[in-house]
Amino acid sequence: MPYCPNCGAEIESGISFCPYCGGQVKAPEKPQIEMPQPPAAPEPPVQEYYPSPAEQQSYSQPYQQPVRPSYEPVPPAATGGLVAWSIITLLLCTIPGIVALVQTVGVNKCTTVEEQQKKMSSARTWCIIGTILGILAIIGNIAAQTMY
Repeated sequence: MPYCPNCGAEIESGISFCPYCGGQVKAPEKPQIEMPQPPAAPEPPVQEYYPSPAEQQSYSQPYQQPVRPSYEPVPPAATGGLVAWSIITLLLCTIPGIVALVQTVGVNKCTTVEEQQKKMSSARTWCIIGTILGILAIIGNIAAQTMY
């Protein structure tokens, strides 16, 4: 049996530390048998490869078509009809309204009640005509908007 090199106590073989003092016990070294290494094979020389111009062309990337958007662009809306109907609406409402206003102002210049009633009736008629023409113009404007 071997002995601890630190404290000298008898210890079992094959342990790494002494159970009495805790010192490290060197295990008896076993002779290592070295295996002969085969000789290393020489490395092949590195050959650099440079492709010929013809080979370079064959390795070029294929042509790729440009990516187009998947939606169709919306053409601008034609606004000519809308502008025309807006002008017509203004004219059809304004002209009869001015005539009705002139008829109403002229009531004060009348000398008889019959003339006043006639002017007021005429002003009322022009107001109704202007309203009807305005409604028709608005309907035309809406129709023009739905066409485009």
